[in-house]
Amino acid sequence: MSVWQQLATELADTGFTIIAVALDADAQAVKEWATKEPLSYPVLIDTMHIVADLYGIVNVPAALWIDENDKIVRPADSTPASDMWRSFSGVDSAVHHELLRRWVRHNELTMDADAVRSFQVLPTSEVQQARLHRRIAVSLRESGDESGAIEHMDKAEQLAPHDWTIRRGNMPLRGVDPFGEKFMEFVGEWSAAGSPGFKLGTGRETK
Repeated sequence: MSVWQQLATELADTGFTIIAVALDADAQAVKEWATKEPLSYPVLIDTMHIVADLYGIVNVPAALWIDENDKIVRPADSTPASDMWRSFSGVDSAVHHELLRRWVRHNELTMDADAVRSFQVLPTSEVQQARLHRRIAVSLRESGDESGAIEHMDKAEQLAPHDWTIRRGNMPLRGVDPFGEKFMEFVGEWSAAGSPGFKLGTGRETK
């Protein structure tokens, strides 16, 4: 998070604002990491993954750019804050940071409206159904219906087996370590399926 705060401070004189959104069902867990250091920007909690639905977030961390006219000028893409997981993600975080600076400081954009639309990840009917099942699961879990929640999480994962916000997002709800063995099994499945997800690939290193 400190890298985003550094960028927020660096670009504060331009009126640029970062809004962080945690796709997490555990508000207390979000509060713990979001308050480890002072932040000048808001951190919101989206337990129902509404932001994922609206903006095509299929993996985290991700970012998209919205201008002062509420127009998306760069679609959602994988955007790690630092290179801590670079060997795993294959993404050079500095590429996105520099593009962001150029946009904010000089209004430089590398994509026109048609390109933005072409790189947006639009949900299939299966993914839309999967996200609905996950919302139902979260609601049932909050009401104490654990078995009902598990049933709907299972349905969500069957419909969208390679969506990180669903598969990995469900792990804490199931009491599973989102960085543990089950997560690595999922990564293997996702890789074997061709690593589906964001189309843009900002800073993606070729092998």
